[in-house]
Amino acid sequence: MSATPRSARQLLIATLSAIAIAAVLLVCVVLPAEYGIDPLRTGELLGLGPLGEAKRVQAANARTEGNLMHAHPRKHRSVRIEINVKPREELEYKAKLAAGEPMLYSWNVQAEGTGAVYYEFHGEPTEGDWPKGYFRSYETVQSSQTANGSFVAPFTGMHGWYWRNLSDAPLTIVLEVSGYFTKLGRIEGPATPES
Repeated sequence: MSATPRSARQLLIATLSAIAIAAVLLVCVVLPAEYGIDPLRTGELLGLGPLGEAKRVQAANARTEGNLMHAHPRKHRSVRIEINVKPREELEYKAKLAAGEPMLYSWNVQAEGTGAVYYEFHGEPTEGDWPKGYFRSYETVQSSQTANGSFVAPFTGMHGWYWRNLSDAPLTIVLEVSGYFTKLGRIEGPATPES
């Protein structure tokens, strides 16, 4: 026995009926349960409100979770260093940070008179496929006696400060650094910033 073919009219009625049922289910069940949207209050009557609210809270947490907390494999470190700088001398101090690791810093110049320095904060990758000699400058200031800030390493590498004493007198830079760095120290050799 073969099935009787349906007429075009019957197919149209079946399709429209399926669309209508889907629309009713969308408004009455899916929107309240998945998105907490309940225009007809059917979700409330069916007890779907808490389900939708839980999904909204979960979605909100997912949007902010990465910005709120970051676990670290090693212990936080804090260091205070006094750096003696000769007249017109230039030098670099850098910290080794893994990509995504934060660092808080504060430095100030202690000098007789009005000692100031030119400084640049920059980083150089130590891992990955970077062009030879690549470095990224984050901040440059022509003359300053202090700077405070926070920093999150965009790549694994050495990140830190270049200073040039602008005066003809010696001065001391007091540097305080806190974070998840593995090394912190003076970089020997020629200084690297673009001035």
